[in-house]
Amino acid sequence: MEMIKLVIKRVIAYFIDILLVTFAASMLASISYLNPQLEKYNRVYNEYSKFYEEYTENMDNIKTDDISKYKTEIDNFNYDLTRNNLYGATISIVLTIIYFAVFQKYNNGQTLGKKLMKIKIDDNLSLTKYLIRTFILHNVLINGLKIILILILSREKYILANDILYVIALLIEATIIVMVALRQDNRGLHDLIVNSNVVPKDKEIIIKKEV
Repeated sequence: MEMIKLVIKRVIAYFIDILLVTFAASMLASISYLNPQLEKYNRVYNEYSKFYEEYTENMDNIKTDDISKYKTEIDNFNYDLTRNNLYGATISIVLTIIYFAVFQKYNNGQTLGKKLMKIKIDDNLSLTKYLIRTFILHNVLINGLKIILILILSREKYILANDILYVIALLIEATIIVMVALRQDNRGLHDLIVNSNVVPKDKEIIIKKEV
């Protein structure tokens, strides 16, 4: 029962933290001074929204052969959106590192979500391990790699590479979810790699009293 409670608390804390970071990144990325690509990104996004709306309205009349053309159009839109969101993506990565690695390291192993759920990272990890943990759990490495690849690869090669990275990210996330849910100690892949452990905050208090 305690294990289930801890898993639920971790999940809730995770979503709280993701919402906070996503909101902050969106606000900063909406400032044209920080994001010079903002106007072009919005223009491409509006074109994509219009295309998607037209496609869904005419879905019943679309032939099988047209589906592959639709996928190609979607891939091209995704490429253009990513290509014109380099500043936004960089802001998101930097905030993710600052919040989940630096802030959590120097806030007694707690993010705001963990603090609300009264859980914490138990081990006294180095900043390097917090960074590794963040890179794995929050796909920082993959998202950073996407930025590099879109700058050096052609459109066709990037679309292929992005599909591969998408599958890798899904496999990592699925592995973490299964491990946290099924392991007796609730440790995910990121926890095992850096030897961290998320525990209830009151457990730390009890241990200190016993000492």
